[in-house]
Amino acid sequence: MTSSELRKEFLNFFEKRGHKVVPSSSLIPADPSVLLTSAGMQQFVLYLAGEKNPIQDFGTRHLASCQKCFRTLDIDEVGDDVHHTFFEMLGNWSIGQDPKAGYFKNGAIKYALEFLGDRLKLDKNRFWITIFRGEKGIPRDEESIKIWKENGISKERIKEFGLEDNLWGPVGESGPCGPNSEIHYDRGEIYGCGEKGCGPNCPNCNRFIELWNLVFMEYSKTRRGEYQLLSQKNVDTGIGFERLVAVLQKKD
Repeated sequence: MTSSELRKEFLNFFEKRGHKVVPSSSLIPADPSVLLTSAGMQQFVLYLAGEKNPIQDFGTRHLASCQKCFRTLDIDEVGDDVHHTFFEMLGNWSIGQDPKAGYFKNGAIKYALEFLGDRLKLDKNRFWITIFRGEKGIPRDEESIKIWKENGISKERIKEFGLEDNLWGPVGESGPCGPNSEIHYDRGEIYGCGEKGCGPNCPNCNRFIELWNLVFMEYSKTRRGEYQLLSQKNVDTGIGFERLVAVLQKKD
């Protein structure tokens, strides 16, 4: 599958499931807290924070995009086979959980598995999942563990991490954020370090590559570093587009 085909496949998948496809915003962001657009969610920050109504501007709570991003957080790692400074991010959103029209953890996880496993035919037995173990007054994500297991992911392939790895955001000093659940793909022993217990977020190799980050956005981080509940719950997801292309094409 070529990159053009994958981009079209992803956007069509979510458009058929009631999402409005929104064009990529500029790399020069409207959000003054950051220098450059570094995530797909940045053009939707005010909607995710509950300050703007997505129904009024998009006609739906469900959005999808392929966003151009420039990120320097990982710049020291650029040069390996999984990091870029400029890249594209595929994403889908459910803004403001609505019992009749929205989806949260269950819907996000099912869509992700359906797209990667059923549509792209990736081997689900190679999926490893990370979830938030609980820190800073934010509880362990028990619900996500239950949903992943109900959808065929064994307990042994679900790993728990803290704030650094599994609580995403905000993109600036403050703003919407939340615990996240990541889908990692096992590329095989040839990419591994050979160490016992090697798995997602291994510091010694890139055998387990993070493909899709599902953020369950229900908190706002203040400038004082405190986490407060948002007035609404959102789903904010992001796929490393080039990483997924590489996995599908079996290339670095």
